[in-house]
Amino acid sequence: MESAAGLIKLKATATQDLEEWREALTSRSDEVLRSLRNEGVVVESWFQIEIGGEPYLLWFMRAKSIAQARETFLASEQEIDAYHMDMMSKMAESQIEAVSIVDLSADP
Repeated sequence: MESAAGLIKLKATATQDLEEWREALTSRSDEVLRSLRNEGVVVESWFQIEIGGEPYLLWFMRAKSIAQARETFLASEQEIDAYHMDMMSKMAESQIEAVSIVDLSADP
């Protein structure tokens, strides 16, 4: 398994969009989970944090192959994936991808 994580700085105007996005992913979890399985993703987590008074999203993903998961997501024709891409482009000001230094799992 591989993992990836990143920090997305949100635009100041993203508050309402963020709540809409969260509600959509939660209420459409069947579609989201189907998409994640198709991408080979076993864990995808999102966290809202504040740094220096600025809003951010922290994301974490574990997949069989991060590169394959991204490629599959970007080529996806599923409505939920298009929605997610659209909302991220509306909300994100910038992104920093983390460099993995330790990744442990008790799962086989």
